[in-house]
Amino acid sequence: MILYDAHLHTHYSTDSEESMEKIICDGISKGLHGITFTDHMDYHFPESYDWNLEEGKKPFQFCFEDYKEEISVLRGKYHDEIEIHTGVEIGLKSDAYEDNVKLSNREDLEYCIGSIHLIDNMDPYYPEFWENYGEENGLQLYFETTYEQIKNIGDIRIDTIGHLDYITRYLPSGYSFFQYNKYKELLDEILHLILEKDFILEINTSGYKNGGTMPNPCGEILYQFYAMGGRNIIFGSDAHDISRVGKDFYRAEKLAREAGFKGYFSISDHNRSFHSF
Repeated sequence: MILYDAHLHTHYSTDSEESMEKIICDGISKGLHGITFTDHMDYHFPESYDWNLEEGKKPFQFCFEDYKEEISVLRGKYHDEIEIHTGVEIGLKSDAYEDNVKLSNREDLEYCIGSIHLIDNMDPYYPEFWENYGEENGLQLYFETTYEQIKNIGDIRIDTIGHLDYITRYLPSGYSFFQYNKYKELLDEILHLILEKDFILEINTSGYKNGGTMPNPCGEILYQFYAMGGRNIIFGSDAHDISRVGKDFYRAEKLAREAGFKGYFSISDHNRSFHSF
């Protein structure tokens, strides 16, 4: 049973309005032993999208000092009921390198997910990405970018690679368009890098939303990761509201077990703790 949710968003993320306390209370009610807040910090995210932000605010950036303080207060309030950890989900992006190095190496940051959200400054969530690149080329470019960003991680301190095939959620033709074998060589190179750099591979259950049948990454990637010797996995719901805290963990656990995994990790202050299923 998965008792730790290591990917959660709140009102500190541009795409969420949820409160930290509501997520904590929901996690407690669902029997979770620990949660990690991982709000978005995507430096240099394009401001061309209509985010309806307050004047002076940048999309997918927040004040970490305020964030840390709120988590500290809530940790004190609920310390007998659930573990609460600080984290961020950073957008791996070449022109954000220096900002990501500075943020990820903060001593008061316990956990960092490295994710790819943008390709050529475009988010595949939006139709314009697919209009520019098409589905086949779009997928290829996304995985090539993922490889390059992980290869050149440099001094960015990340614990986990987030939702490895994130782009498949937004394919105009639906998830079935993605054929793992077509990109296997490139995906295997990415998995080799993850193993070489000793990163954890996230199993993100947001892929099950809206009728989805697989987490991110998909089953074929999980099976291959295990076959290559990968054993370090972590689970995150990627919840942006309380309806998805810990959601579909049972489905993701079943898939992970079938792939061969015996358990998963949680993170506290960049230190890993193993939990058997």
